[in-house]
Amino acid sequence: MKSLVIDMLLDLLKAYSPTGREERAVNVLRDYAKSLGFDDVHLDGVGNLVAEVGYGERSIALIGHIDTVPGELPVEFDGSVVKGRGAVDAKGPLVAMFVAAAYAKKLLDLSRYKVYAVAVVGEEGDSRGAKELIRRGFRADGIIIGEPSNGAIVIGYRGSMKLRIECKASRGHTASPPTEASACEKLVNIWLSLRNEYSNFKATATSVSLLSMKCGEDSEIYSIYPDRGLALIDVRIGLDDSREKAEGFINSVVNSYNCTYRVLDYTPPIKVSVNSSVVRALVRALLSEGRRPRFVYKLGTSDMNLLHVCSAGNIAAYGPGNAELSHSDYEEIEVGDVIQAVKIYANTIQEFFKLYDAK
Repeated sequence: MKSLVIDMLLDLLKAYSPTGREERAVNVLRDYAKSLGFDDVHLDGVGNLVAEVGYGERSIALIGHIDTVPGELPVEFDGSVVKGRGAVDAKGPLVAMFVAAAYAKKLLDLSRYKVYAVAVVGEEGDSRGAKELIRRGFRADGIIIGEPSNGAIVIGYRGSMKLRIECKASRGHTASPPTEASACEKLVNIWLSLRNEYSNFKATATSVSLLSMKCGEDSEIYSIYPDRGLALIDVRIGLDDSREKAEGFINSVVNSYNCTYRVLDYTPPIKVSVNSSVVRALVRALLSEGRRPRFVYKLGTSDMNLLHVCSAGNIAAYGPGNAELSHSDYEEIEVGDVIQAVKIYANTIQEFFKLYDAK
């Protein structure tokens, strides 16, 4: 198993796959999936790779993403640690999932059960892979999302809302007193108000991040008060908050400066029960490997926020790797952690069907 995991991970990392350019990595993983003996391996309409084991009605799906953030990194291996873009987020978990799902073929009654291993595209962007699964009616009795979780079981993610704020103002010569606040000043004041209100970076609370601000294109040359400005703001909706509440405050602030805003994209927060069969199966699997189960809520957003509808909320996230290294220039993962994750995923599959049968 060790050599297989190493080869798969290195080959996937060498197939650089930023969002929108996943095809090469998908082809690499498809070849491995075929060699692993899945009963069916196919691509869907947007390029998700779907591999299946078994033919039964009861099912569990292991879903990870194959795209990465931009910024290629050298792929290195020192005998125990693999480095490269996507090593942690999330090709390490993805390799463990596909190996575990294939191994499950030896452990299950394939006439009764089905296991999916799915590599979705676009998770770091518009989540088009997850949205395609939802659009075509994908269903499983339980879903595990493969994300680095520092060995913990993730039972909640904050939501995400992207805002485009536009401000307009009167032009005028900067040598004279302004008749009103400039577009730049309005944007700055709006941003400061939002930051002051939403400055708590914890899972239950909402926070904001300024992505970009643009105004005053001609001002530097002609000494003109800026008359138009745009800002993009990333709002993370806390588990104890709601879009309606957050938008209520945002709307009041933006309107107070006679500006406008538009929601470009919204993903709701997700929080699941620790008593669900997927979470309980993960707990049993961790205990069988001598690991102490921990439950966490994450500050970010993942495809779990969307895909919970495909399993009636019977979903959780788990994966090897240090989540703090995600999106960084220092992505690396211990091969031993990936191998242990293979065992945990495989044990989770077995425990899940035991729990399901016990119902």
